Amino acid sequence: MTPMTPMTATQAIDKPMSALLLVLSLEEEAVSRVLRHLDPEDIRTLHQLASREFAPTGPRLTAAYQGFLAATREPVLPTGEGSAYIERLAQRSLGREESKIIFQTRDTEVPFSDLERRNAKAVATVLEGENPRVIAAILSEISAAYAASVLAHFETALRVKVMLRLASLDQIPTQTIDALHRAVREQLSNVEAESGIPVDGIGRAASILQRLPMAEAEDLLGGIGEGDPGLAFKLRRQMFSFEDLVNVQGRGMQTLVKEVSNDQLLLALKTASDALKDKILTSVSKRAAEILIDDLSAMGPVKLSDVERTQQEIVDMALRLEAEGKIVIAGRGGEELV
Repeated sequence: MTPMTPMTATQAIDKPMSALLLVLSLEEEAVSRVLRHLDPEDIRTLHQLASREFAPTGPRLTAAYQGFLAATREPVLPTGEGSAYIERLAQRSLGREESKIIFQTRDTEVPFSDLERRNAKAVATVLEGENPRVIAAILSEISAAYAASVLAHFETALRVKVMLRLASLDQIPTQTIDALHRAVREQLSNVEAESGIPVDGIGRAASILQRLPMAEAEDLLGGIGEGDPGLAFKLRRQMFSFEDLVNVQGRGMQTLVKEVSNDQLLLALKTASDALKDKILTSVSKRAAEILIDDLSAMGPVKLSDVERTQQEIVDMALRLEAEGKIVIAGRGGEELV
């Protein structure tokens, strides 16, 4: 028998067959995305080809891929049309007005482009005393996301008036925009000078403590706790996450789980890592673990905010038990219980 000669990229293999070979070599999810872009007639052709008896051999797949790579080496668009193509895609995904703001010329600073670096509440405070038409003109010159953040700080009645004016806008004189920009920027400077810059003191202090050696951090927290136990607890809470419960030592997890209701535990485990789930499930009875696993599998979508709130409640319980000496959490200055 004469041995078969491997197919080369130059051997006859038509485009429909190449397309079929490429489709059959992809995973289902990728194929489904490709098929959405094909005409019904093209899909019908692929189906007819697939119903024939043929062997998708390695040489055939190689030829199909080589043909595909050769076809994609050429630019999809003529030179110079790439920017127009990106603008069309942006309009399709973001909307015409939003994309128009993005692609405004940057030769000179676009009015209000600096506004989005300011705190939205501070901007709302400055604008809320203005005429709704003026506010609408300003919101029309900033991104929709930031405009929504500013709008959220207005009273409902003002929101309605502003949106009515905004929806009726079709053109704003350039000199008007420039004048508004100067006025708002000056007012913001005055407000920020009077009110100061907001600082997350608890978050910053907790971040610094986390970067200190554990023994030093514990000494500092102990000193803070002597003068202000509530503040020390807030700092510990900020430094400790739900996932850190995987470091609970010995029988401490059993002690903690006894303090938590089944509903709380179930909700908190919704986004827990496998390591933490295993830690918790091995701390309860086999029957209780089986019920938890079944309930987790049957649980539908839940609000992430509810999960995070429940997880924080359990973290607070763990910190209280640790402060009472009932559990030990590794790496937090205590010794393992024996």
